[in-house]
Amino acid sequence: MTDEERRLITDFVTRVIEAGGEAIDPEADALLGELFARHPAARYRVAQMAFFQEHALAEASNRIHQLEWQLERAQSTGGIFGGLFGNPQQRLPPPAAHAPGYRPGLFDQGRGFVGTAGTTALAVMGGFLVGGALASMMAGDAEAAEAAPTDDDAPDDDLDL
Repeated sequence: MTDEERRLITDFVTRVIEAGGEAIDPEADALLGELFARHPAARYRVAQMAFFQEHALAEASNRIHQLEWQLERAQSTGGIFGGLFGNPQQRLPPPAAHAPGYRPGLFDQGRGFVGTAGTTALAVMGGFLVGGALASMMAGDAEAAEAAPTDDDAPDDDLDL
């Protein structure tokens, strides 16, 4: 672990602690303690995932603000040629905001806590997506089976006219 990673992890945990929030559910806390004791690597993976998601959320927020600015700009210029001669009311693009400790290439380190955080987070999120897709497909099959017509619902071909 590098000194930078040590600082990033310490600062991250400090932010989590200082965030506070609602009271801690003692049963959930006990269960987490038990699970982390039984699976010590989970504590590391959860911290990596949360650290990475903090940065991913900041990047997603930047992208949303950029797209909103582009839409506002397109609407205020009156279309493709509306801004040809300039528009003095246009505002500057929104500045990028980053999660604490951000620097370009932060997750490109390849090894260690930060370098593998992206891989860990993507693997976990991918697992959630695959699990959700499978559950959806299975639920879809069950709903289709319930909605399928039975022989009792079939129209009578032997109508007496």
